Amino acid sequence: MTHDHMFSSHYRRKKICGFPESRSSCSCYRISWSSSSAKWFFGALIILSFPLIRNFRINLSSEDDEQPLHQRSVRFIPYPHKTLGSGTSLQCQWETRPAATESYLDFTQQNAYTEGVCIPPTLNETLHIFSTEEAIECLSSRLQNRDIKLMLAGDSYMMNLAIGLFDILLSKHITGDEELLESASCRVMLSSAHNELDKRRTENATLPNVHFFGSQCYGRPSLNTTCRQIVNKLGGGNSSDYVWIIGAGCHIYTRQKNRKTSPSITPERAVSATVQEINDFLDTTDRIIFVSPPFYYPDKRFNDIFVRDQAEVYRQLLPIVAPENPAHPFLDVYELTRACRWKNCSYDRAHRSRFVNRWKAQMLLNTLCDVDFQ
Repeated sequence: MTHDHMFSSHYRRKKICGFPESRSSCSCYRISWSSSSAKWFFGALIILSFPLIRNFRINLSSEDDEQPLHQRSVRFIPYPHKTLGSGTSLQCQWETRPAATESYLDFTQQNAYTEGVCIPPTLNETLHIFSTEEAIECLSSRLQNRDIKLMLAGDSYMMNLAIGLFDILLSKHITGDEELLESASCRVMLSSAHNELDKRRTENATLPNVHFFGSQCYGRPSLNTTCRQIVNKLGGGNSSDYVWIIGAGCHIYTRQKNRKTSPSITPERAVSATVQEINDFLDTTDRIIFVSPPFYYPDKRFNDIFVRDQAEVYRQLLPIVAPENPAHPFLDVYELTRACRWKNCSYDRAHRSRFVNRWKAQMLLNTLCDVDFQ
């Protein structure tokens, strides 16, 4: 199935039920009835044919009506979830596609197409753009009959990913889709989204349980201290339905690079120490989906050494996470952020615009969910 066919294939047009030609099938029979018998027979035949004629007309009149082809089934995938790939296999090109004529797409899907999508060729046949209803159905404890809890944690990039996910679950663009120009407004927006989802959940118990934790997994303290503590405290024991989505890279690197050592630590050693800390954390903490660092644009805020080293952190992560290591689920957002070169992709050449974060959330949903059309 091609991606262009992904949504339209959920629907089909009614087939017209035609009638066989009767002349050839009757031509070999000789009719020898009397005139009165023939009149009676054909009169009865016409009366009995009314329902068939009516149905035939209905089929003709509904020729262009679109009808559902499949019954949709949305399924949550527990740990170790689904692997989308990593590295060069996720390279993609951003594009917009007209979707206004597709009436079966909801607000979330329509906006994904018109704002921009970045679909790797390797996922062209399988990647699904989730509607709000589908995302809720996948992550709902009640609908899935599981105790599903999503815990997102980490730095400002993870905060932006969380807001992208809330946008999808709430079927709206929180606070009018204004861009997140600094961390304070980001926290206010995230709090607003949390409150809105919690309020709706009191009225509709099928809505999912989603939370964001920031400072404990920000990367400034070691992941193996405060972050591991919060995961162990709230992690749900051995439940595979508790999902932690954690991302922190640049702050770990900066902390490692600024350590007071003699001689002073080199950028290369800072990269190795960053990757080692993440690996130790994943080895000793259960059921983590680790989110890659984004691509950084060279800028006055980020010199060439910083940009080079963040790319190297990403490259050294790939052998220790899925798909190379299925025990460490991985959400790779580096390639999709590197590919976004439109003027509106980033407002500060570091953090991405709202539509990019919603696309990250779509990739996360594809990691956690399956949609089957039978």
